[in-house]
Amino acid sequence: MKEETFEQLWASQKKQILSRNAEYQRIVNSYQMRSGADWLLFALPLVGAIVAFDYLPFKNEILNWIVSAIIAIVLFCLVVALKSWMNGDRSLAEVEAEVKQQCFETWKKTGKLT
Repeated sequence: MKEETFEQLWASQKKQILSRNAEYQRIVNSYQMRSGADWLLFALPLVGAIVAFDYLPFKNEILNWIVSAIIAIVLFCLVVALKSWMNGDRSLAEVEAEVKQQCFETWKKTGKLT
């Protein structure tokens, strides 16, 4: 019953608590495009999809569009992962789990999340 109460409190106050966490906000802000290199990095999926579209061996144009869209999505995911790796940031899920654990410990001691 106690953990269910904590989960309900966490669900209702999660956004406010995470918005006050400096590391979480820094990681969220690191996904923004701030420099020319970021714009080039995020243009790669588009360029890759266009180049792939020209060289795909399929005769059906709709199939070429679908495969090109899949290539763009995969390249976008790779670019985001590459940018996160280059920044050296932990994942948002890791930080959120750590904040949640800290809140749980505080809640067990004081009955409040923060």
